[in-house]
Amino acid sequence: WSDYLRHSIIETVIEKDILLNQTVKSPALFKQAFEILMAHPAQEISYTKLLGQLQDKGNTDLIKHYLHLYEGAFLVKALEKFSTNPLKKRSSSPKVLPLAPALFYVTVLEPYSAEDQGRVFELLVGSQLVRTGYELYYWRDKNLEVDYVLKKGRRIFAIEVKSGRGRSSKGLEAFKTIFPESIPVLITMSNYAEFEKDPMGFLESFVG
Repeated sequence: WSDYLRHSIIETVIEKDILLNQTVKSPALFKQAFEILMAHPAQEISYTKLLGQLQDKGNTDLIKHYLHLYEGAFLVKALEKFSTNPLKKRSSSPKVLPLAPALFYVTVLEPYSAEDQGRVFELLVGSQLVRTGYELYYWRDKNLEVDYVLKKGRRIFAIEVKSGRGRSSKGLEAFKTIFPESIPVLITMSNYAEFEKDPMGFLESFVG
């Protein structure tokens, strides 16, 4: 299964859909960047850190270009930080979402940790939110964070994803304080099936 996904789907998209139609000076480096992006599912990661993991010289503009190409091929989605300040949005580190959770399992060796499983669940939720077509962000303020912020018109949904116990809801509380009009939503293993059937209908059910 892993070999099929890698050789018949991933390599086909990279080799034929991207590299045949776009100018990439170092195809090997471009492919390595994909492996690194897949290894950080639903994680906020700086361009500088991504660059530091590449086995060649480059700059942050190169990483941004690579990420843009992978977004154009619908392999990943890079989320900006939610802010009312456009400059802060553009200068924020991206939160990288491989648009199919299976891509993570192809690029990361077993065994998977509990944290990995939690990230994949968060990614699964994120991929469903991307498909709604509405503006999607993440939010962080120092150690406080909200996994996803979805903006539909004037409505702002602050979405926390929990795959198990241990994570507090302080991020949601802080976001609600800063953006009192926001609608907090908690997605867990127990209500995920309901969310997946109708993501926007599920979110709208939290509107008071």
